[in-house]
Amino acid sequence: MRSPQPKSSIDWTIILKALADESRLQIIRELLKNELSVTNLSNVLKIKIYNISRHLKILETSGLVRKRKDGNSRIYSISEELMDRFSQKEQILDLGCCKFTFKEMDK
Repeated sequence: MRSPQPKSSIDWTIILKALADESRLQIIRELLKNELSVTNLSNVLKIKIYNISRHLKILETSGLVRKRKDGNSRIYSISEELMDRFSQKEQILDLGCCKFTFKEMDK
């Protein structure tokens, strides 16, 4: 009888689903550059605040993004776990199973 595999603390299915949306990839790209509020993200990406908030909730639930309170605002940033997998120089997010290249998104 095989012993069960240890459960990973990272749920790749949830992460990949979260990254399977163009708007969420754009949000990740911007947050890799800077911490931003919902309003700042909305202005930069030209996406309605409601939609940004919805996407951020998915990214936060997946563990890709974290938020902190700053007065009345919530400031969003990339989680430490995700930053550890990001190459700033090459603009590549390496998840092991796949890589996301953000440099090409700026073109």
